[in-house]
Amino acid sequence: MIAVLVVAAVGGVWAVRLERRHPSSFTRGGDLAWWGLLPAEEQEAHDLAVLDLAEQAELDAQADAEEAAQLAVERARVNALFHP
Repeated sequence: MIAVLVVAAVGGVWAVRLERRHPSSFTRGGDLAWWGLLPAEEQEAHDLAVLDLAEQAELDAQADAEEAAQLAVERARVNALFHP
C-alpha cells in the first residue's frame, strides 16, 4: 500500500514538472495570438463567416449523400429488372 502511494506521488510530481516544461493547455501566444488583437466586431464577423462556411459545407455534404442514395436506388432498380 505504501509503495502504491510513493509511486503515485512520484508520478504526480513528474507529471507536474513535465506540464510546466511543455504546457498542453491554451495560452495567449502561438497560432491564435492574432485573435486576441482583433476588435470584437472583427472577431464576430470572422466567427459568422466561418459558421456560414461550415453550414454550406454541411449542406453540400447532405446534397452529395442524397445524390449517392438516389444513384444506389437506381442501380438497385436496374439490377432487379435485369437480374430477377
